[in-house]
Amino acid sequence: MEFKLKLKSKKLDSGRFQVQFATEGFRADFYGYILAEPKTSLREVVEKIQRHLGAAQVTDKYLQPSLFSLGRRHHNSGRVMIFRRQDV
Repeated sequence: MEFKLKLKSKKLDSGRFQVQFATEGFRADFYGYILAEPKTSLREVVEKIQRHLGAAQVTDKYLQPSLFSLGRRHHNSGRVMIFRRQDV
């Protein structure tokens, strides 16, 4: 995947970090947030974002299941929120 990834982080009162990210270079750009533990490396955060962005490209496997099985999904993905940027 060739794209630009912009990151901003904010330390929360809990000690965790809220990382805001935005992409440029996808067919449809995305933005979102990830919750990271204090000892999580930048590399791990970027890799997790890349995995979720890759999955979001295949909407049947990423976006649709979350619409129909909210009560059954117990993956660690609850710490990642991804939104597709709408053209203005």
